Amino acid sequence: MPKITSLMDLVDRILDGLEDGTLEAGFEEPIQRGSASGSVRVVNDPEHSESLVVVRLSLMKVPETAGSAFYERLLELNHASFGRAAFSVGGDGLVWLTAGRPVEDLDPGELIDLILWTSEYADDLDDKLLAEFGSENAL
Repeated sequence: MPKITSLMDLVDRILDGLEDGTLEAGFEEPIQRGSASGSVRVVNDPEHSESLVVVRLSLMKVPETAGSAFYERLLELNHASFGRAAFSVGGDGLVWLTAGRPVEDLDPGELIDLILWTSEYADDLDDKLLAEFGSENAL
């Protein structure tokens, strides 16, 4: 994977790919915003025969003693994001924040929002979740 570049440079490169039709499945680039890190990638959604731009950032390790309060908190945060992004727990034992949109008809404003808002939200919430559920779960 390439080195992490500025988010606006990444947005510009993706916009160029959207405009000239070269943005396709297999594109992936790492991103970092504060202590949240992950990637922006283009994936095929075979169920719907379309490509998606997906932003996914890891926030923290799942606490060893994660109980219902932890998972309820993630669900509350999902609800509070109004469908813009969703928290999940991966098989890797990490908490992830993911947002995606179809490539087709994705306009510049939506792309900027997808990448910048999602990464900002992840960076804000990882600190809050760590304060709430233990800084020993930091990545």
